[in-house]
Parts: sequence; structure tokens; C-alpha cells
Amino acid sequence: MLAAVDFNNPIIWAILIGWIMSVVLHEWAHGFVAYLGGDYTIKERGGLSLNPLQYVDPIFSLLLPAVFLMMGGVPLPGGVTYIRHDLLRSKGWRSAVAAAGPLMNFMLFLLLALPFHPRVGWIDPTVSVERYETWHIFLGSMVLLQGIAVAINLIPVPPLDGFNIIAPYMKEEARIKLTTPPISTYSMLALFLILWNVPAVFEKIVWLIVRLLVRLGYDYDAIAMMLKSYNLAFFGRDI
Repeated sequence: MLAAVDFNNPIIWAILIGWIMSVVLHEWAHGFVAYLGGDYTIKERGGLSLNPLQYVDPIFSLLLPAVFLMMGGVPLPGGVTYIRHDLLRSKGWRSAVAAAGPLMNFMLFLLLALPFHPRVGWIDPTVSVERYETWHIFLGSMVLLQGIAVAINLIPVPPLDGFNIIAPYMKEEARIKLTTPPISTYSMLALFLILWNVPAVFEKIVWLIVRLLVRLGYDYDAIAMMLKSYNLAFFGRDI
């Protein structure tokens, strides 16, 4: 699955900016729940800021996510929020902090998809691809990106949030070993290689998103428009 990204296309840059903003909100959610859970230091350390520079790690925030997104349209997590887990009041709060990020992505998924809902009627999904507006493609692509981000982030592989949700209940020795480089770095690379080289895995994730949209009342035309928008942005085709 190799994206055919056209960097002269302003939609790509809009999607990149939109994705960065969603990563910031994802990390802010981690910080906000950590603050509620007892990490009183996070506010003074900038963990409740909406400034992207507060969440930058040279490798995990910039290099790898940008490469992965442009190569395969795969929205792997980017930001880094440093939490004082020793200050959190319980294991439940530690899991809640980890779950807050994917929950934010899910909320963005619902919000961005709303204009496509037949009961809202802000977008006519029956128009031909040639009549798609720039903002149609942007919204459709962002919906899929947020949905994919939720699904991938919940995979229990370190250092993803799915792993961090269950990590507080693991033996400390195993948890530290799995979350410390190089194991955590290799596991992320392995996950991307699987998503990139085994289309059936990525297709299953998209299928789950489609099933969810159907359950939420979106019709075939609306879902097809979102899928086509994503494919147009990243692969230069509508199917």
C-alpha cells in the first residue's frame, strides 16, 4: 500500500495541518485526564497547552508519523506527553489517561463525519467525483484518518495507547522491558510494515469503520464519498 502523494496539491498540506492539530488534541486529552487523576505537575510543564511544540519528539512526533502517513496513508500516533505516573491516584487513572487520546480521536471522528450524515444534509454525497469540493475531500479524508487512528491506537502493542491501557495491570518488569527502546521502537516499525505489506489487515480496519458508520445511520453514498475522498487525497484515485 504505497500512497501517491502530490505535494503540489493543497489538500495534502491541509490534511497534514489537520492531522497535526488532531495529534495536539489527542495529547492534550492525555494531559487533561492525567491532571484530573493527580499529576498536578503537568500544567506547569505545558502538558495542557495547545501548542504543538509542547508535544514534539524528533522521531516519534515528526519523522516516523510523517513518513508513514505519506507512504501509506496510515495515521500512526505522533505526539508525546510526559506523564508523572507515580502521581496518578490508581491503576484505573493510568488506564484512563491512556484511553483519553483515542477517545479524543473518536470524538473528532464523529464531529468530522457529521456533515455527511443524511439527517444533517450539509453535503450531497450523490454528486460525481468530479464535483467534489476541496473541503469535501479534506473532511472525508480526515474522517477516515481519525477512525483509523482510533483502531490502530487501540492495538495492544507498545508504545500505543492500547498497550498502555492494560500496562498498569502487568508485572512491572515486563511492562518496563516492553516500553523501553529498542523493543517499543521495533514494535512500532513492525506494526507499520504489517499494515503496509498485508493489505487485508488495513482493509479489515477500514471495514470496521464502515460498519460503525452504518450503525450510526450513514448511508452508502455518504460512506462511499468519504472513502473516495481518502483515496483521492492519498492515492490519486477514487477507488
